[in-house]
Amino acid sequence: MKRLFLFAGYDPQGMIGKSMLHYVSSLSEYGDVIVVMDNDCAPEEIRKLSGLVLHAEACRHGEYDFGSYKRAFMWAEYGSRLVDYDVCYLVNDSVFGPFRDLGKYFTRMESGGGMSDAFSFVMNPHRSSPHLQSWFIGLRKNVFLSGWFRDFLEGISRQESKEMVCNLYETGLSSLLRLHGCRMSALYEVKGKRIYNNVRSLYEKGLPFIKKSAFTRHRGALGTQVKYVLDHIDGDVRKAILSDAERVWGRDYVRNFLTDSRYAVLLRYLRYMADKLTS
Repeated sequence: MKRLFLFAGYDPQGMIGKSMLHYVSSLSEYGDVIVVMDNDCAPEEIRKLSGLVLHAEACRHGEYDFGSYKRAFMWAEYGSRLVDYDVCYLVNDSVFGPFRDLGKYFTRMESGGGMSDAFSFVMNPHRSSPHLQSWFIGLRKNVFLSGWFRDFLEGISRQESKEMVCNLYETGLSSLLRLHGCRMSALYEVKGKRIYNNVRSLYEKGLPFIKKSAFTRHRGALGTQVKYVLDHIDGDVRKAILSDAERVWGRDYVRNFLTDSRYAVLLRYLRYMADKLTS
């Protein structure tokens, strides 16, 4: 199986962090990787990816992950032979991980659902708009070589909010797949906001990623769950995640977030409830 990964990255400080290097390196073991970041980045940072990717670029375009997917696809279209690949993956770094080897997950995704045309780690079974979560989606040749998929990507433009991006492009892609009779499947079905909130239970079910926003969601109320995951993964991966978390959110914040004393847990929960009651 020959795979191409279109990797959309974003770092608020314009850096290639240790956790991103781990993620890209894990993907590179199973296929070719093209990285496009939606932030400016110094050349020395981009050089950190040397030897791991076919191509990497970074420039603030403001079109979020789908804008990066578009640019990576365009480079692949003109810089390599798309027709040589069996599967094209859209992957973004809104998650930390992987915590486990990805080989068995690729086998399950690519052979599951009666050989689906599109597949992902997570399906959100939303009542009115069920969709594949766009942080990790695989597409077969009949999709990524089609004119309608190319038109979809080329039509991506800057939107006023991330919510509009999700509605137009994440949910919109699944709607487009259904419109063209494509079969979809996912390894996990996760309702609503549980991909953000059920950190521990999803890890125990085998999901090898956690959403980065778990570190800041609900005023830090998810700290105990995140700490559980970090305490059970490979030490080098844990260090990489903590290195970037402390760089982005501050060492004091991360230390307090991961403190699991009863007082700290109660305080985080009370802050979350206070925000919820006043919002």
